[in-house]
Amino acid sequence: MQKILVPVDGSLHALKALHIASDLAQKYGGSIVLLHVISKEKSVKNLLDLAVADTFGPTIRKKLQHTLSEENTSVSRALLREIGEKILAQAASKVKRLGLDLIVLEMEEGDPVENILLARQRTNANTIVMGARGVSASGSFSFGSVSQMVFEQAPCTCLSVK
Repeated sequence: MQKILVPVDGSLHALKALHIASDLAQKYGGSIVLLHVISKEKSVKNLLDLAVADTFGPTIRKKLQHTLSEENTSVSRALLREIGEKILAQAASKVKRLGLDLIVLEMEEGDPVENILLARQRTNANTIVMGARGVSASGSFSFGSVSQMVFEQAPCTCLSVK
């Protein structure tokens, strides 16, 4: 059976990647493996600008706005974990609605490239489908640096979605 690893970060490209991965899983009888990597360097503004930010709910949005108003440049680990849980829950909900087999990994912290490659190895995923762009560690939108590094090192089929 095909296992498709889909790293999700809440960006529009990650949502598109999840959609395409789900289509592939339906067509070829595969399962979806979801992963979210917590990056402590994400800026408040970029978190508020994520494609899924409107689904965070008033409590998380209020915490982010409060952090922004204090001109605090870093988001607490606890808040990043809350946001990660929302991102994973939203992605899992989409996959479950389609009736696909689903594995939701624990959230990981640290280097996205390393964590994605370790998740692929741990789950024996034979395909990685991920957004071509996401939120970078610098808080700006990166243009494929993580996906490019993953694809260079991954010993499996990789698909970049833009």
